[in-house]
Amino acid sequence: MRDTTSLSVGREALYSLASKLAMALVGFGGTVVFARLLGPSGLGVYRTALSVAFIATQISGGVGTAVKKRVSEVDTDPGAFFGAGLIAHAGITIAVLVGLALFIDPAAEYFGSIEVALGAVAVVATLGLFNVVNRMYAGIGYPARSSWMDTIRSVVTLGFQLLFLWVGMEAFGLLAGLALGTLASALLATVTAGIRPTVPDREIFKRVYDFARQSVPNGLLANFYSSADVMIITAVVGTAATGLYTTALQLVMPAAMLAGSIGGALGVRTSGRSSAGEAVDQDLLNAMSYTGLFAVPMFFGALAMPRAIPRTLFGPEFAAAGAALIGMALFQIGNVYAKPFESTFQGIDQPGVVLRVNLLVLVFHLPLAVILGTEYGLIGVVGATVMAEGIRIAVYQVLAYREFDRIAVARPMAEQFVSAGAMYLMLEVVLTTVGVRNWVVLVALVGAGAAVYFGTLFVISSHFRATLGSSLPVGLPVFDDE
Repeated sequence: MRDTTSLSVGREALYSLASKLAMALVGFGGTVVFARLLGPSGLGVYRTALSVAFIATQISGGVGTAVKKRVSEVDTDPGAFFGAGLIAHAGITIAVLVGLALFIDPAAEYFGSIEVALGAVAVVATLGLFNVVNRMYAGIGYPARSSWMDTIRSVVTLGFQLLFLWVGMEAFGLLAGLALGTLASALLATVTAGIRPTVPDREIFKRVYDFARQSVPNGLLANFYSSADVMIITAVVGTAATGLYTTALQLVMPAAMLAGSIGGALGVRTSGRSSAGEAVDQDLLNAMSYTGLFAVPMFFGALAMPRAIPRTLFGPEFAAAGAALIGMALFQIGNVYAKPFESTFQGIDQPGVVLRVNLLVLVFHLPLAVILGTEYGLIGVVGATVMAEGIRIAVYQVLAYREFDRIAVARPMAEQFVSAGAMYLMLEVVLTTVGVRNWVVLVALVGAGAAVYFGTLFVISSHFRATLGSSLPVGLPVFDDE
């Protein structure tokens, strides 16, 4: 177990980023194959079942977060907390199985078949187990390695999914492949972590419960919020629209990779520093400086080529996802800027703050998404999500000011928007004479856009140059207020 108080957020974030890049490539490749083989409707069935499963998985995920928090504190016994997490997950899995047995008919009707319903439950059981194991692994001081374990899970899962698709199992095969690949990865993570679970005493359970009573509903709210769009779109528009939404969301997922890497390391570091009585506000500010490094240019890129990107990658029937792509790219900007706040407040043992923010956003989002979705279809639901993220960021900034006597805004954030604006202007000029007709042209335009964005950022941002000059493996440097 490593000393979490001196954990390098930058180094861990960089190593985690590499894993998330690999995971994004795997996920993107899988989505392309799934979309072309199943079409918008078949992909929508799979995504709907997955959204429901992900909500139920958050119960075990919240327990895993509590275990991660406790084992990251100084002078703790990780084996006992690991044992408590496994026992809690076993009880949760039994409860889900009983629930399915009681409501098997309505579940089969909603998902379209009993097989898909059973596949969703299998995902709940195996992914919940993986979350407990892998978050414990991150909490003992190895957030980057745990991120790579998730990448391994993605690769193994995709292999099983392609195999099951090949034999004609369609949406159920995707769920079964996910469950089987996740189970194998959970066992591998357990061996790699090297922590043997022990029987916890009552005090250990109490400490896990004290944090989990906030992190479990927090995880449920957060995931229900992210999954609600799919369920609402399926209910008011149909599975074909859900398929379009899924491809739009998949295209902007890389925007959150760096933010996720930073957030994972930041949570462990702030937990260690807070438990030792040290300040964490500078860690939050540093994280905010670069959490949007990918999300900002991706939004401007989507704005320049909204229909061309999904049409070229997924096929002509997915060109209709263009408007949703712009909206989801804007959503990701809010999403990535929220992650450092969540990691910091959880790290300083205030998960209730995150819970209350998530509840507020959900209460605002749900009725608005239903109303706008009924009136405007897919784009109405996406619009509601974008507005909800705007409220989330505003509330977090107010809370940060109350907690740390400062808002979390830094100059590099503005410089990234200016650089992305320059990239957008370049693309607009080029697209007046060049049409996006194939992969080659699209890749060339994306590469040129990235070159303009990072080149402009390098020229106008002394902080970005200093970060590169200090050698990225060393991490994100602390900087003075400007």
